[in-house]
Amino acid sequence: MMALSKIFITQFYARNTGFFLAVFYFFFGIVPGGQLISYHTTLITAFTSNIAMLLLVLLLWLLYTLKCVGYVHKTLSAKENIFLYGTLGILEDGPKRRTLLRIQLSLYSPVLLYSIPAILIAFKDSHYIAAASILLFNILMIILAVWSYERKIKHPGTTSLFSTWQDWLNRLVRKPLWTFYIYELLNGNVKSLAITKFIGAVILLFTCTFIGEEYDKRVVLVGLLVNLLMHSILVFNHRRFDDLYLSTIPHLPILLWKRYVQTVATYFVLLLPEYILLLLKTNVVDLPLFLMEGTSVLILLRSLLYFPQLDQDKYYRWVFLIIVGVLFLNLAYLYWFAVVLLQLIAFGIFYYRYYRYEPPLQEIQ
Repeated sequence: MMALSKIFITQFYARNTGFFLAVFYFFFGIVPGGQLISYHTTLITAFTSNIAMLLLVLLLWLLYTLKCVGYVHKTLSAKENIFLYGTLGILEDGPKRRTLLRIQLSLYSPVLLYSIPAILIAFKDSHYIAAASILLFNILMIILAVWSYERKIKHPGTTSLFSTWQDWLNRLVRKPLWTFYIYELLNGNVKSLAITKFIGAVILLFTCTFIGEEYDKRVVLVGLLVNLLMHSILVFNHRRFDDLYLSTIPHLPILLWKRYVQTVATYFVLLLPEYILLLLKTNVVDLPLFLMEGTSVLILLRSLLYFPQLDQDKYYRWVFLIIVGVLFLNLAYLYWFAVVLLQLIAFGIFYYRYYRYEPPLQEIQ
């Protein structure tokens, strides 16, 4: 078991050190030591008493489970670990399942350590459905993960059900051009997407709790701008994705205004979870404003990246200036003026720079 722990558990946490440090900092580093218990109690109460937030938390735990399963499958498929099939394959079903169960529990322990107090607090607050949902969800995740490991060991030449389903979906559904980056985030960059969405959702939820009885859309817009600041990382990575994989797209016979609309659609879909959350937590009448301002900010950030000399440092300076500028316009009640201004500047840059853009050499190497 010591050798298996080193191969599966130690290497998993070593390779994901940055991810766990970021999560640890968000949950523990930004909170004073004396307020840790009250902070996490409030956080747990928030998602156990709200079905939308509970579903979001369960979705993030599902993504983490897929991350664990993908790592174990990848480790089993590595050439240097081919001996594992003989080592684990010769075990009886009982000992083999217990070994795989210990591996999964060790990988899944961060979720379990947070789920236990969440279940206890939910029962204490009489949120029995939330407590039962968390308990059953974790049991299901562990059982399915162990089953997938055992199946992989018994049939080493087969692909995982997730990969099979993904290949079937890719053959069945013809992906529009503007959805390519969304698929890239869902397939190859789930970790960054999940962290961005989780922190962004928490920001919006906390912002909505500060509205109070006197509803003020400016408060919501402040939270939305902070959320967009988190998404600026994904926008910057969008340019690198286009440079590496879609550099021939400008040569296709597509009208420029259609290209612009397609890019807008990309960011609209990217922000769709935030828009659904705002629909549930705010005034429906103001939803078009939130839709337009969020999408307009991101399309402007993407248009700026058609200046190839705009490196990461310069880009984030512009991000800060744009966010601050829109913030002041919102505080002055100039909401729709901000939206129109953002769209005009974004389309102007897109119009003059799209066909003139050449990827920096380091981006395409």
